[in-house]
Amino acid sequence: MNKKVIIDVGLTEERVAVIEAGRLVEIHIERIEDDKIVGNIYKGKVTNVLPGIEAAFVDIGIEKNAFLHIDKATDDLDKDIESVTDADSDPASKTVLDKIKVGQEIMVQVVKEAIPPKGARVTTNISLPGRYLVLMPNSTNVGISHRIEEEKERERLKKIVQQTKPKNAGLIIRTAAWGKELEDFLPDLDFLTRLWNKIRNRGRKAKAPMLLHEDLTLTYRIIRDLLTEEVKEILINSKNEYKNMLKFLKTLSLSELEPRVSLYKGEKPIFEEYNIEKEINKGLQKKIWLKCGGYLVFDQAEALTVIDVNTGKFVGKKDMRKTILKTNLQAAEEIGLQLRLRDIGGIIIIDFIDMDNQEDIEKVVKKLEESLKKDKTKSNIIQNTELGLVELTRKRSRRDLENMLRTTCPYCSGTGRVLSAETVSNMVLRKLEELCNTSRAEAVLLGVHPKVEENLTGAKMLLIKQLEKKGRKTIYIKSSKNIHIERIDVVAVGRLKEIKKIKQMFK
Repeated sequence: MNKKVIIDVGLTEERVAVIEAGRLVEIHIERIEDDKIVGNIYKGKVTNVLPGIEAAFVDIGIEKNAFLHIDKATDDLDKDIESVTDADSDPASKTVLDKIKVGQEIMVQVVKEAIPPKGARVTTNISLPGRYLVLMPNSTNVGISHRIEEEKERERLKKIVQQTKPKNAGLIIRTAAWGKELEDFLPDLDFLTRLWNKIRNRGRKAKAPMLLHEDLTLTYRIIRDLLTEEVKEILINSKNEYKNMLKFLKTLSLSELEPRVSLYKGEKPIFEEYNIEKEINKGLQKKIWLKCGGYLVFDQAEALTVIDVNTGKFVGKKDMRKTILKTNLQAAEEIGLQLRLRDIGGIIIIDFIDMDNQEDIEKVVKKLEESLKKDKTKSNIIQNTELGLVELTRKRSRRDLENMLRTTCPYCSGTGRVLSAETVSNMVLRKLEELCNTSRAEAVLLGVHPKVEENLTGAKMLLIKQLEKKGRKTIYIKSSKNIHIERIDVVAVGRLKEIKKIKQMFK
């Protein structure tokens, strides 16, 4: 697949866009003010142990204590924090919380950034990623990327890596290792081994809480993690960062990849030139249209995301079954792309258009699986529920696009809805009734939104006249676009002459 990576280095943030077949499929953003901590290794101090939820909290020197779950913890932590076994393969790790004590110092790595109200999540299973390999000092296993699917290639790579694997460490073979030979892995392994020794020695001397190792910045992580054979070009708009990237490639012994990295010299901002800003905005929309005329609706809650599939404008020709199948197939492909672009994690429920034919259901699920295979983030499909919904989970390690670029609306508090003009107009009448009963003023001036004023006509205006007569007051209602639709401003209450002057100045 032909991939292109576009890097925008700005004054306050770096943005990386991944384009496949002309479409934006991933967007990564790192800001100056953000404390990027995923991948960082700390020497932390245990502040609390909660056997009831099989967890511990660890002070790693940031605002909120990190969360360590038993599944992410390792055994034998009480003596040598570097000499540990693989939690997934050692049943004894289930008793690890008996060995973790409050006040104990342990080495941990951040695997998930803090997403309010939760703190960062950490593990004691350290992993150090290189270009082709990931070193796991606390394991002895050899793993391989699920994106390398060909069985012969998987077995070939495993045999090669077994020759170089350190006795007391494990390795994961990355996607970029496809087709590589023994001599390609040796510099990578040498670099990672030296890095781990440096971190370990620093950890022995350091007093918790202390940062022992900081992961690469966004641009260099992209070079390390994304520059596979599929990526034909990396384009960057910063001359300084362009030079640094070329130096970084030499450090990784990847000078042969330098021709793929280019400096952007266009007049337009780089993201505008490649239509990326527009695609980012689409990734924030609730509704996404399909080529056939159907559409998807995304609804995100705290615990899960719901995606609804609709036929929309697409009514087909004659066969309703074919109409539904075509819409669902296009939806399945688009959902895989949108999950990557929006970086949605956690539980995801997809409500495809109902299908009675089992063959059609299998086709749609298969299309969804194919679309998700392009995603480097792990996901797991649980086929149709009893209600005909498709449920899947996708690993979450950072804030999704919505939470990265948007904040909760201060007016609707995240509901996406506000009080109707009719509701607020009734509130106006209640407010006027209260003022007429409690105030001796000659006149009242209220400010409302124009749509609310439009609703104060007919029968409601007659009621206002009755309130004027009953309360012996003159009531003025003025509208302004600057007033929120839910607000009722009591602009002035007082003598009639003074209120008239204020009314003339009101905008």
